[in-house]
Amino acid sequence: MKTTEITLNIPEDILYTLNEDKAGFTKMLKYYAAMELYRSHKLSMGKAAELAEMNKADFMYELGKNGIPSIDYDVQEFSEEISRIADI
Repeated sequence: MKTTEITLNIPEDILYTLNEDKAGFTKMLKYYAAMELYRSHKLSMGKAAELAEMNKADFMYELGKNGIPSIDYDVQEFSEEISRIADI
C-alpha cells in the first residue's frame, strides 16, 4: 500500500494533557478521523477501518461504543439494497 506522510504541528502541552506520546497521539487522530469520515459518509467502512488500522469487526465495535451506527441507510438506500438482495 502506498502511503503519504502528513506533518502536523501540535503544541507539546496537548500531548502532555492527553498523557500521549507522538505515536499514541497519531494513532488517536487516525482513529477519530476514521470514525468521523465514516459517519459523514466520506469513507467506506473498509477504508475507514484501514485508516484506523483496525479490521472491520473491531472498527464496527468502536463505532458502536461511540454511538455511530455501523449501518446507516436512508430509506432510498435501504430500498435499493433490498432490491439487489431480492435479485440474487
